[in-house]
Amino acid sequence: MTDKHKVEFIDNPNPIRKKVRVEQGADPANLIRRADKQVQKLSGEFEEIFAATIPALGEAMEAVRKSDGADKDALGQVRRMLHDLRGQAGTFGYPLVSQVGDSACKFIDLSDQIGAPETEVLGMHIDALKAISQAKIKGDGGPVGAELRGGLRKVILKYNDRKTA
Repeated sequence: MTDKHKVEFIDNPNPIRKKVRVEQGADPANLIRRADKQVQKLSGEFEEIFAATIPALGEAMEAVRKSDGADKDALGQVRRMLHDLRGQAGTFGYPLVSQVGDSACKFIDLSDQIGAPETEVLGMHIDALKAISQAKIKGDGGPVGAELRGGLRKVILKYNDRKTA
């Protein structure tokens, strides 16, 4: 074996072990209960975060609309806000918000270009999020949530049909 193909083993120290206090004999069920309490506490804050994000999302979306998608900075802002909402909503028990945000993010990511038709579809996602916020819909939204998801799905299918025609 030449030096060129020599295998070298590198011991990877675990520096995190020095920074994290490990409780010996800690009850995992108790740790999970404590974590769940923290998530419940923070989920109330998500409602405020969501409500505060909607106007900023609307402003950024308006800049995207006015430019027919040419304002890449505004589109980036919209994408980041949707991405953050999607993740936080899923964590704090708002799957409908997460699903709408996910659909919008995927639509942006999979679009070759953002012009007037794409802006229209994206705007419908933002309008759905506004409606969810105004109606204070939690969880999956029940029948209203199913109708919103179904409506957005139809919009995207119609967009895809127009695009391929």
